[in-house]
Amino acid sequence: MTLKKFYILILIIAAFFLTIGNFIFYYSLKGAFLSLEKEEAKNVVKNVEIYFTTELNSLYGLAKDWGAWDDVYLFMQDKNPDFVSSSLTPDIFPNLKIDFLIYTYLDGKIKAGGLFDKDTEKIYVNKELLNFVNSLIKELTNKNLSGIKKLTFFMDKPLMVVIYPILKSDYTGPKKGYIFMGKFVTSEEKKYLSNLLEIKNFQILRSSGPSEDLVFLKVGFDEIVLEKPQFLNDKTLKIKVFYPVKKFLIKSIISSLIITQLSLFLIFSLVIIFLFEKYFFNPLQNLLKEIDQVKKRRKSKLSSQYPTKEYKNLAVTINKALEDLSIKEKIYTTIAEKTENLILLFDRNENILFKNVLATRYFNSEELKFLIKNFLEKIKKLKSPVNITNEIQIKNTWFSFRTIQVHENLYLLIGQDITKIKAKEEELFNLATHDFLTNLYNRRYFEDVLERTVAASKRGEIFSLLFIDCDDLKIVNDTYGHLAGDEVLKTVARIIEENLRKEDIAARWGGDEFVVILTHCNKDCGIKIAQRILKNLEKSEININSNKIKASVSIGLVEIDGTKEINEILDLADKLAYEAKKNGKNKIKTHL
Repeated sequence: MTLKKFYILILIIAAFFLTIGNFIFYYSLKGAFLSLEKEEAKNVVKNVEIYFTTELNSLYGLAKDWGAWDDVYLFMQDKNPDFVSSSLTPDIFPNLKIDFLIYTYLDGKIKAGGLFDKDTEKIYVNKELLNFVNSLIKELTNKNLSGIKKLTFFMDKPLMVVIYPILKSDYTGPKKGYIFMGKFVTSEEKKYLSNLLEIKNFQILRSSGPSEDLVFLKVGFDEIVLEKPQFLNDKTLKIKVFYPVKKFLIKSIISSLIITQLSLFLIFSLVIIFLFEKYFFNPLQNLLKEIDQVKKRRKSKLSSQYPTKEYKNLAVTINKALEDLSIKEKIYTTIAEKTENLILLFDRNENILFKNVLATRYFNSEELKFLIKNFLEKIKKLKSPVNITNEIQIKNTWFSFRTIQVHENLYLLIGQDITKIKAKEEELFNLATHDFLTNLYNRRYFEDVLERTVAASKRGEIFSLLFIDCDDLKIVNDTYGHLAGDEVLKTVARIIEENLRKEDIAARWGGDEFVVILTHCNKDCGIKIAQRILKNLEKSEININSNKIKASVSIGLVEIDGTKEINEILDLADKLAYEAKKNGKNKIKTHL
């Protein structure tokens, strides 16, 4: 075999491996990338459901406040003729951010209220609304429900609607009818949620199919379109989400492709060395020595002083390959500098072989050494090839780091700034766990904390629970309006929060009720904190239209000592707060 034919064979083998390797790598990465994006799209659907569940719960709580009200209860019995003119005025609708509010008798006959026309600022009732109310009354009757909260369609638009029975303010009956509250899902709200979740759009549609499985209608590099039947567990609804594929992630694929090319080139080099040793090791010893010198950067190219034409041609070919390699190295370095990722190349001896501009922008030399040392300690504990992915907060920035072993003693660290992603996760968590008016925790989150607290109390830990009920909030609402009542609630929430410790948890329980868990705090400790709340409330004043309002609360205190279940604790604390209110208000009542 001549040298010419031998080189042709080697080039064919190299081209074959490079082509096959890149082909396999591209399609495997494409599938993995789209799989990750599909999972992210599924999470978006879940977050949309969480958002509407939270909105429905908030609307249901609002209907509960307006349904369990002595003024309404008397109005439904024709004993409060001024209710409509004083409380059910057109300005209520934009203040409450709702589109309709209706009071009906038990048979569905409308007593008061209707749809709100934002253009004319008038309340009206049409035939379509009457049919809609009657259909919901039938659903209540047929299913024997006490109330409804659901997303449905009305006037060919998605509508969040809730129904709550009309009761006295202490939630006792008998019920005298129902309150209907609803608000449309507007294009502005859809746009806000789409921007929050970083999606193109979503559609809430009617559904008649029996399927429960999520369906991907389109999966491509431009967008993913998926459809989820039984939206909010309703067989009549489905949601269609248009999720944009994050193209910036493709840049990370380019980095991985570079690593693959380097690895394939290394394999190719090993094959070359093997063949050289077998067929012409001795005549090429001098050439290999020069190659070693070039490798150590003592020379930039080989000499052409060889005894045969083949060796001279070989030296010329190798020099050309070295030039190409130098060009590729510059290309790879340029790509690494232009990428939006932080890139480090280092060895086991903590030597940094390469770092791009972003690495020096985020970290100084000492911080980079500390970072590399931390990763090397983790790498030493691994037996298999290194591929570590983790998230770390450094200073005020969150990073997602991936460490890949590209050689026996060579590691590539790729970092991405995910601070904005973390901020959005925290924003969604706050939306799901906090009350929109007072910014305290909401009832759902508090119930989870209380469940863990009761479990801890059974292991010997001591806690106390404060049940705080605002005094005379109805009078404030009736006298100064519901915006004044909201200011009272926000003031009470602020005073509560300012007088608690870091380990304590406060939440809004109902319309004018708050609950607090005092960690590692017995009854005596709880009384001191409760007294501090009352004292600071007495000092506070709320200015409403030049009128000064003083807020006060009645507090029920129960020690959580492991002997009571959750319902017992809440019921007892509620009763104690009621007794405190009954005995003159602005007092603390404890369980003996």
